[in-house]
Amino acid sequence: MNHRMVAEFTALVAAQAPLIIEGISPLAEGPLCVYWQHSKTLWSSRRRELDDLCSEMVGNESSDQIQRVVTIASDLLMGELLTRVAGAVLTACDRRQRLRRAEPIARNVLTIHQQCRASVLRLLLHSTCLPADQLAELDRLRRRVERWTDMLLGPLVAHYGNELADFAFDPRRAREFGEDQSQSRFSSTSRPAWSFLLAGLRSAFPCPPSHTSVNDPTLPILRSILALFPEDAFHPEGPIQSLQQTRVTRASKQPEGSPDTPHHSPQRLRYDFAATSRHTTLLSRRRR
Repeated sequence: MNHRMVAEFTALVAAQAPLIIEGISPLAEGPLCVYWQHSKTLWSSRRRELDDLCSEMVGNESSDQIQRVVTIASDLLMGELLTRVAGAVLTACDRRQRLRRAEPIARNVLTIHQQCRASVLRLLLHSTCLPADQLAELDRLRRRVERWTDMLLGPLVAHYGNELADFAFDPRRAREFGEDQSQSRFSSTSRPAWSFLLAGLRSAFPCPPSHTSVNDPTLPILRSILALFPEDAFHPEGPIQSLQQTRVTRASKQPEGSPDTPHHSPQRLRYDFAATSRHTTLLSRRRR
């Protein structure tokens, strides 16, 4: 699992969350189902593998087994960053549109990942099969993931309500982050703040030089989240456009009536994008 790719993608989702949350159409069911199915399958299988390895290694561990345990535990910790941020965005979208479609999925995936986290914490607290230095490195990764999660969730909690604080590791810390950060910090990926954010992420979550992202198991999950972005969030050439420009475009299309009433007009969905093979490189351009 490419930790840097997951961290950068999660930051992108947090930065551009209003494009999804303030959409005028309900979230597409296809990508939501893909997100739920792949998340449930991946994280549950990784948790079982970790538990099985820990049971087998009592007093009889090999170097390959130790490395495999460290890899799985690291992936489970890192994946929770994505699960919590994406879950908060899906929940905020449901709350804004007064629906109950995405939030149950988000909370179900969070529950699955909390079970994975419990397995990793048991490893950190009671394991005798891992060297002390590797246990310490896993614990440092855990703390980095927790802090970055709360930092990315901070603006969302501040802007869309304390209900999203459930997805933070420390709700109080997330609220403090949200109060300290101006909303403009995450309004555009073209601003200098985005460069500083990426620099911090890359320092906190480095990617091994030999790692490839082509067959990364998280790719179907990342694609499904990207497919939830509405079409009006993209420039005709493909890149994501600014929130301000998207709001102007949506205002011209909004039907007359109460602004609190969600617009349920049909949306052209990118089901093919969400369901592409996991062997296909992650794309950032929408299909024409």
